[in-house]
Amino acid sequence: MSQQSEDGKVLADIIKNVHRRLRQELKESGDSESSWINHCRNEDRLKEYAKSMHQLATEHWERLRESNPDTSRINWTWSFLSNYFLGNGCEIQRQKSKLYIDWPKLMFKDSKISVLDVGSCYNPFKEFKELDVLPVDLCPALESVYQCDFLTVPVGEKTFLEDQSVLSLASSSFHCVVFSFLLEYFPSCSQRWTCCEKAQQLLMEEGVLVIITPDSKAAHSNSKVMRSWREALEAIGLKRIKYEKLLHAHCMAFRKTSIDPPITSDDRQLLASKMYIPQDFHSQSDSEQEENDHIKFTEEEVAEGFTYLPMLND
Repeated sequence: MSQQSEDGKVLADIIKNVHRRLRQELKESGDSESSWINHCRNEDRLKEYAKSMHQLATEHWERLRESNPDTSRINWTWSFLSNYFLGNGCEIQRQKSKLYIDWPKLMFKDSKISVLDVGSCYNPFKEFKELDVLPVDLCPALESVYQCDFLTVPVGEKTFLEDQSVLSLASSSFHCVVFSFLLEYFPSCSQRWTCCEKAQQLLMEEGVLVIITPDSKAAHSNSKVMRSWREALEAIGLKRIKYEKLLHAHCMAFRKTSIDPPITSDDRQLLASKMYIPQDFHSQSDSEQEENDHIKFTEEEVAEGFTYLPMLND
């Protein structure tokens, strides 16, 4: 293994260890809110995570992106957005919906696509001049990215920014919300669900939520997870319109439509449980896992998920 590949492995291990500790803390406390608050107060851990993710993305994933562009989550997202908003992608989805109505014209400020990049780290989408990006992160790696705890930031009538921090985000104001390698960060289904509900509130009608989740296995290996997410999001008017399995990730785009009928509190709890990842079940014994009715993973599947981050290997 080359030195660069070894360095990439060290960085990925730092990131994965943070996720493991979060899951362990949730297991010990049983309270996702308190465990998240404690995590957000641990500035040393947050800064180490941000620095490692920044290095891994810019020094290792970028090399892979240059040598094999088809593996890039950044390229995939840009290709989708340019086709959907600047090409005929949106019109195709309107025709597929078979709703024969007068669709409103999509409005763009300064002819740019408004993007909220959640968990941005270092604002990788800044290179695309057609995008108006608001990059936010719990602990930004660069000063140009705004600090924001997406789980708790309020949604209101306007977006308020102050001293590189986000105080609130405006509802129905973004063409696109991006969750790239974000949802696996959270240790509970309910937190992932909160993020998705908030994204739905922030999107304009016909806007899109892009979710990219890492997985180096074949597409079918975690297909039940992706199917469960699709079912949950469809219930709140986010219909999946594109899916593609890259070498190291599942890439999905969900188009916002109206919700009918409204979601009840009981529905919300059930839907939140569908936002699981294999690591949620690490703590179960074999017998407990066999008794779990809504999901049955093999040992290899349970050990997979986010444990494989994209990196260069010899």
